[in-house]
Amino acid sequence: MKFLVDEDLSEAIAVILRAAGVDAVHVREIGLSGADDREVLDEAARRGCCVVTRNRNDFLALTEYYFQEGRAHNGVLVVPRSYPGNEPQRIAKAIQALIKDQPYVTQPYGFMFL
Repeated sequence: MKFLVDEDLSEAIAVILRAAGVDAVHVREIGLSGADDREVLDEAARRGCCVVTRNRNDFLALTEYYFQEGRAHNGVLVVPRSYPGNEPQRIAKAIQALIKDQPYVTQPYGFMFL
């Protein structure tokens, strides 16, 4: 399972996940700072990653667009505001728990909430 963490979340989340053995990268680490959501989803699809974001509405619309175009992506995992942005450790732990409980979290057109 691979994850691409969007820039609306802390880079520390990707670092913590990697330390726990999860394949994760933050958009800043791959030169996508300031990229629009479509670019992020395109890159995630190319890399076989699930996008981790707070940006529910835009990624939901993009998922619908991808489906209509017949272009698969490996899912979107939305981190709700109930997970404070200043607690990357908590968010990373919740992602790890989700992976353990839902081993198929990344799937074509998948859209999940943490």
